[in-house]
Amino acid sequence: MKDYRNDVVWKEMQVFLPEQNRLSAGTMPEEYFIPVHDMNIHIDHYKVSKPKATVILFHGVGGNGRLLSFIAVRLKISGYEVICPDFPLYGCTQYSGTITYDIWVKCGCEILSFYQRQAARSIFLFGLSAGGMLAYQTASECPEICGVITTCILDQRNPYITKKTAANPLMGAAAKPFLGAMNKIAGKINMPMKAIANMKAIANNSELADLLMKDKKSSGVSVPIAFVHSMLNPALKIEPEQFISCPFLLVHPGLDKWTDVSLSRIFYDKLGCIKEIHILENAGHFPIEEKGLLQLEEHCLHFLEAYRNS
Repeated sequence: MKDYRNDVVWKEMQVFLPEQNRLSAGTMPEEYFIPVHDMNIHIDHYKVSKPKATVILFHGVGGNGRLLSFIAVRLKISGYEVICPDFPLYGCTQYSGTITYDIWVKCGCEILSFYQRQAARSIFLFGLSAGGMLAYQTASECPEICGVITTCILDQRNPYITKKTAANPLMGAAAKPFLGAMNKIAGKINMPMKAIANMKAIANNSELADLLMKDKKSSGVSVPIAFVHSMLNPALKIEPEQFISCPFLLVHPGLDKWTDVSLSRIFYDKLGCIKEIHILENAGHFPIEEKGLLQLEEHCLHFLEAYRNS
């Protein structure tokens, strides 16, 4: 099975990160696969002795589990066990058939259940980018989550949000009717995600954005039309007003050129649970800028400490 040992993108990404957030010999994750239905889900596992809690990180449609090392390393150093799965279509996960977003939600629940069975400790979900809604949906369907953290929370059922996050205004206006029609006749056909979503805005550093968009394991991936159609029409089990099962933290980048905080607030403001929001200063959608990254770490650790079971 392929893993990240011979992958160059995550290695080249390190130079864009503050030194304290880079992977080193002492912070490298253990790699392995877990079976979920007919797939082998790749896992980056940042292990610590006597972990305070477990944090499962969900990537979005421009990343993979290894690219989340920028925050996983700091959580590990602070005493938290961190799990970074690759969802099918991305990273090193092995899969077959046509992948839809509904399968991602099922994977999220299965991955969570797997680690709940491993040890009786607090578990948090942390979703970055589109992983934010994925974390919310997983928490909605699964019990005993201590908290959800997201960098954005986008309800793509809202046409305004689809329009604002698409690759261009024409795609934003036509995405739902076009993909709905195409899904019926050609749902298995792949499209580059960067042709659909505004992937060039994934990072404020243009060199890093270019690196990721060329990566066939992250922003340069092609996905089935069925995947995009289902992602734009998610089936939420619990609407935000009724979501009270666990606390929610939104740590939104302040200079996000892809998903402005106003888009996340449409959903966040409706949440019925205990919630808090913090803006990461000078941080882009992929929040690697040092000041915002330090704030991300600080807010996450405060939240984890407040809501983990002692």
